[in-house]
Amino acid sequence: MKYKYIKKIHLYACLATVALLTMFIITSYMMIHHSWVDHELVKTEKKVELKNLPKTDSDWKQFAQDNNIEGRKIREQVDKNGNQTITFASAGGSAKIVIPKDEDQATIAYEEKKTGNAIIGIHRQSGYGGSWYYNLYAFLLDLIGIGLIVFTITGIIMWFKLLKNNKLAWIIFISGFVYIAAITFVLMTW
Repeated sequence: MKYKYIKKIHLYACLATVALLTMFIITSYMMIHHSWVDHELVKTEKKVELKNLPKTDSDWKQFAQDNNIEGRKIREQVDKNGNQTITFASAGGSAKIVIPKDEDQATIAYEEKKTGNAIIGIHRQSGYGGSWYYNLYAFLLDLIGIGLIVFTITGIIMWFKLLKNNKLAWIIFISGFVYIAAITFVLMTW
């Protein structure tokens, strides 16, 4: 492949990842400086009558819409007494629905995050499932991963093309692998 195409691919792979990586850098900084962000949750609770217990995903989606529950269903549990708990979550908060076994009433506990904490919640979103914007976000994360792989491979090709006889360049290149291997080893054994 011609060198000019490698350079263009390298550039476009970089540009494609910049916006979302910038968001991850900002939210990572907010997570590192945890005390700078207000982590207090606004908690409310309400009881609702259940004529029919939702069974399908579309029933739960309608239930969530009727009760101002945002996000996607992330967890469904039944405890040893037969009480069911369904949790919906989004970057901005969560709602936990507790349905006692022998009652036709459910308790919904809402937890709403303040703005800074909600921004950090965007950083923690992952996976497909839920409404279209969750799937779009997951797809964009996949594109970032592919873009970073392409960026790395084309960068290595360019490195070899330009600096194949430069000993200092080889020392820097190999030290990068040694650094990553050392960090991986430390994190795996910690």
